[in-house]
Amino acid sequence: MADSLVLKGVKDVRKHSGSEIQIVNPKRGGNTHQIKEWWRKSVNTTYTGCTMFKVTQAAGVCHLALATGKPEYPEVRIDVGDDFAFTFSGISEVERAALYTETFELIEHYIFPSIAGGSIVTVKPAGSADRPSVAPPAPTIGTVTVTGQQNPTNGDTETYTATIDGDASPTYAIISSEGGDAISGMDVTFSSSGQRTLTVTATDAAASDNPATGTLVVNAGLSFAERVAAADVSVAVTVADTGSGDKYQIDGVEQDTITAAAGQTIHFDLSDASVSGHPFKIYTDSSKTTEVTVGIQQQGTDLIFTPPIAGSFSYQCANHANMGGDITVSA
Repeated sequence: MADSLVLKGVKDVRKHSGSEIQIVNPKRGGNTHQIKEWWRKSVNTTYTGCTMFKVTQAAGVCHLALATGKPEYPEVRIDVGDDFAFTFSGISEVERAALYTETFELIEHYIFPSIAGGSIVTVKPAGSADRPSVAPPAPTIGTVTVTGQQNPTNGDTETYTATIDGDASPTYAIISSEGGDAISGMDVTFSSSGQRTLTVTATDAAASDNPATGTLVVNAGLSFAERVAAADVSVAVTVADTGSGDKYQIDGVEQDTITAAAGQTIHFDLSDASVSGHPFKIYTDSSKTTEVTVGIQQQGTDLIFTPPIAGSFSYQCANHANMGGDITVSA
């Protein structure tokens, strides 16, 4: 917003371009307001006749006083921009002006060229009031984005991160829709498998949209122990020499063929002491051309194999030939 006008004499307002600047007529009549001479510091108080304007902007109200009581034909153009920034031009027979708050505390005053001898001088006295100003807009949180592991394993602890696209400085708190999950800061320890929703709340009391939340859907997978317990096929592996050298025994059956479907889980229990010294591996064929690593997981003496595709595989000892048998996987 901006406004401008030309003052001729003490009351004649011309070329008024807006509504921010409004002349204030003296309540007790007369042509001018009697204002204490703001530029003097003396024991005796003296007054000068002034034309007074009320200036209203979004930030508040100020009063502009122009010392027009003594000149015979005063004239000045007044322009005001944002934040009560004034410029004066076309000045004739006006020596001074002053800007006051709404309650008439002096903010600053202006010495015009007839006294200053050149450019207009703006004086800000020590301890004077400040111009009214619009408070800065409140910060915003905006969209809360939660990132982190979306496919954890039951029992794991994962750390999650939240970011915002606003300019606030929030603190974050995370909760899980699965009540058994343990929360510490932004860490979540998963208490069970399955899907749940993590919700992060961003809090900043100064933000215009406080609080704001973001969510992340997480699907916790089975722990290794749960996968062992839930295996589609589970066999105990031992090693025995029945007359033709050490061979793997599958549930007591020498070099037995194991059958499963693609995507099913086969659990091999390798806890028997006889297996020691015979590393149990799965290969693409009995000659051990290529070891299978996809779908294999082992912890201690438990090994699980989840074949991703149908086909034939072979379980063999990594150290000795022809100890094992076939794994037949159907579609």
